[in-house]
Amino acid sequence: MKPTFTGGSLCFKGDTKAKKKKRKSKHDFQEEKNAKSQTEAAGDEELTNAEKKAEEKRIERERQDLKNIAKKSHRERVEEFNERLGSQTEHNDIPRVSAAGNG
Repeated sequence: MKPTFTGGSLCFKGDTKAKKKKRKSKHDFQEEKNAKSQTEAAGDEELTNAEKKAEEKRIERERQDLKNIAKKSHRERVEEFNERLGSQTEHNDIPRVSAAGNG
């Protein structure tokens, strides 16, 4: 009888060799950065009027939210959070109703 193992290294599931990362030169990095900014500027041309308005509204809402967050101190935010938690029901305190264990 011949052995079925022909030799070589064993192959395990999920075992992969580490891949080397390719380093980009500074010149390539600058070109990529410029290309990205150009595509972002060109992306606005593809938007419809409704999409542009929606984007402007979204940005304005973000600004308003940031202003509202900046108005409150950390202490005020924590107190508000604690009040909200205090008003909620505590699901761990509700007794469990089941037939198991009543025996």
